[in-house]
Amino acid sequence: MILLNFLYYESPIGIIRVEYSDAGMHRLEFTITMGENHCDNKRMEGLILADLNAYFKDSTYRWECPIALPLGTDFQEKVWLALRMIPAGETRFYQEIAQLIGQPKAAQAVGHANAQNPVLLRIPCHRVIGSDGAMTGYAGELWRKEWLLNHEGYEGVNQQMTLFADGE
Repeated sequence: MILLNFLYYESPIGIIRVEYSDAGMHRLEFTITMGENHCDNKRMEGLILADLNAYFKDSTYRWECPIALPLGTDFQEKVWLALRMIPAGETRFYQEIAQLIGQPKAAQAVGHANAQNPVLLRIPCHRVIGSDGAMTGYAGELWRKEWLLNHEGYEGVNQQMTLFADGE
């Protein structure tokens, strides 16, 4: 049995909830409210907190905390590995990821795997955009995707997104 620990973190773009075990992160997601932390592994908790603090200070920071693999299907794992290879400040298209994993006709499936990413930020699915350069779906909401890309130094953020960031 895997004992999951829970950690809540207040980031510049909202509250983050992290589920982890001795093996590493199982889930990292944005949430609306702070919860109560539960930790049986202070070393892993320290790694996660250090990673989050460092990432929000310096987007080029290299994450230390491991991911508890496997998290998904073989196909999803291939996609998520490819996402981890995208450097901060750069983006890729879904089609490029499909080609990279050797399945050039699977761009739509790549999008679906991207949407199922359980460890946001650590597996940087926010670095995948539409082939026309548009910001496409993000489980953490599109305004956060834009913020993350700006934070990482990506210069191609669609300025149209900022016009509607407040839902107007």
